[in-house]
Amino acid sequence: MMSMIKIFATFSNLLFVAAILLGLYWPQAAQAASVLIMPALMITLTVTLLRFPSGFLNGPRRLLSGALWGNLMNYLVLGNLIILGSIFLIRDEKYWIGLVLIAAVPSAVAILPLSERLRADKMLTLAGFAGTYLGALILTPLIGAAFLKFIPIRYDKLMILAVTLIVLPLVLSRIAVDRKWDTLIKSHEGTISDGCFFVIFYALAANNAHLIRQWPLEVILISILALATVFLITLALVLIGRFYKVFHSTISSLLLLGTMKNYGLAGGIALYIFNNEAAVPALIFSVFMFLNAIWLKFRARNHALSPASEQTPPTYI
Repeated sequence: MMSMIKIFATFSNLLFVAAILLGLYWPQAAQAASVLIMPALMITLTVTLLRFPSGFLNGPRRLLSGALWGNLMNYLVLGNLIILGSIFLIRDEKYWIGLVLIAAVPSAVAILPLSERLRADKMLTLAGFAGTYLGALILTPLIGAAFLKFIPIRYDKLMILAVTLIVLPLVLSRIAVDRKWDTLIKSHEGTISDGCFFVIFYALAANNAHLIRQWPLEVILISILALATVFLITLALVLIGRFYKVFHSTISSLLLLGTMKNYGLAGGIALYIFNNEAAVPALIFSVFMFLNAIWLKFRARNHALSPASEQTPPTYI
């Protein structure tokens, strides 16, 4: 119990909870936060990409396998589960738009630090993460066109957002590395990321505070969908790891790539292009990702402290 409390009571976790609660019960700064959400997303992505070692993208062939696995888990598995569940559970067009956007966005930036805590395959995680962002340049517009074709959309605006929030962070992060700015930025990485995430999730919560406090049926159904997708993918990967003797590090990487999307990005696009209600699914899924991350850290901590793990490191999950 104390381990769970210690994991939960970190500054980053408390700031996330504060952003949600302040957004729901003190939403007066919603308009200002909405203006800042896009710059916050761009800064967060740029800082996160500095975790990639210099020259990481210079050998595309060695990264191809990991990139394909990243796109498989993020889009084909998790994205399709979200779309499939939405078809049966969601009837309101506004929430449907938000769920399609979730299916269309790449992996969450949180998987990079989490992979270290879970002792995941570093190269697979990095390559998979980068692959989902490169794949998003093609897959995000395609998914939007396929499932939102009857909804009026400024596709040029959508493409500008995709370039701004995917391509630009990749370019800026490489420039920072080449000019040796990355060391200075990394020394303040935690503060920068925490501040940006606070702005992002406050904006999502504040713009939908009145709606969420009413707790409509759609919020419950989206919550069920978020929980079900994480549970089913986790269960499937655990069973595959045990039956086929797949390395623990590999399963951990696939688990992160297959259960965590960039919900802040999806919510920001929803607010900018569509409406406030379209950002509700991203907010709900982010809460479940937050809870899932705490659970994964708790399991990793307990396993690391167990006597068996000190004598024989786990080979399979």
